[in-house]
Amino acid sequence: MRAWIAGAGAVTLAAALVSPVSADQTISYGGRTFAVPAGWPVVDLTAHPTACVRFDRNAVYLGTPGADQRCPSGLRDVTDAVLIEPDGRVTVSGDRFRSMATPVERVEQPAMRTVQPGVYTGQGFDACAAPSQATMDAWGASPYRAIGVYIGGVHRACAQPNLTAKWISKQAGTGWHIIPTYVGLQAPCTNFKYKVDWDPGNARNQGRDGANDAVEQAKRLGLSAGTVIYNDMEGYNTADGNCSGAVMSFLSGWSDRLRERGFRSGVYSSAGSGITDLVRNFDNRAYSRPDHVWFGWWNGQANADGGKFLPGDRWGGRRIHQYTGGHDESYNNVTINIDSNFVDVQG
Repeated sequence: MRAWIAGAGAVTLAAALVSPVSADQTISYGGRTFAVPAGWPVVDLTAHPTACVRFDRNAVYLGTPGADQRCPSGLRDVTDAVLIEPDGRVTVSGDRFRSMATPVERVEQPAMRTVQPGVYTGQGFDACAAPSQATMDAWGASPYRAIGVYIGGVHRACAQPNLTAKWISKQAGTGWHIIPTYVGLQAPCTNFKYKVDWDPGNARNQGRDGANDAVEQAKRLGLSAGTVIYNDMEGYNTADGNCSGAVMSFLSGWSDRLRERGFRSGVYSSAGSGITDLVRNFDNRAYSRPDHVWFGWWNGQANADGGKFLPGDRWGGRRIHQYTGGHDESYNNVTINIDSNFVDVQG
């Protein structure tokens, strides 16, 4: 769970990678002082501009996240970590520093409003952090014309310095199709830090709460009503009926609330877990089905065929296939670690 706190002034701290040996270490930067465990590395982002500011491991990051972070594509979980920026703004993940957190919004007027992902058939990719504009320009030489971006959620594991309304507007204006993704609560039978409640009623309400937050994040980025927002529900054990029931209730609340607020619902999950449950309950009136699905099935086939997991008469023209997991690709000598997708969305 991440929040932001504001501070005034700026104090420089000359450090590259520091591994203190005392029981605690005191970090002073940006007008704030923190005591954090000695085992946490301290990363100076000025000295290491391509370092990935990742919230899935204990660390302290000092400075502004670089525009071209080198992040693994598959980060999802979060733990306690701290990012201290030069203006005193502090991002914390996990629970350790939550009591210090006072939310501060980065307000930006969007250059344009856009409905995404629109109509598109072809290849796309997703990366943990939205790439810089220079990288997006270089990747104009790639076969990809759709990009998945993580707009929010308690399990969003990478800092997003590039992801702004202007960034969204620029990509949409140059022909990129945006796949907004929200990484919220995860199945109760997993080891993720923040999980869906086992009680179906509570789970449904949690799904509605997640949808409300996702809509606010989407609006802040200039994404208009009609946009599909995909909830990232990572793999879980479908043999546990209570777990599947909680997930389905959560996703029902997600879909209902998004539609009430004028957006459309999407669900990303592995073909063998969340997608299997959605197909199994396609006609079950106890649950609300999403408008779009995005299935992870790493068979290396760049198509929208869901095989045994997703019949052709389910979500035809409203599906994305993540066919390859995290790997490096380079275009115009610019490399990103990505997942590859085939997109078939017809509105």
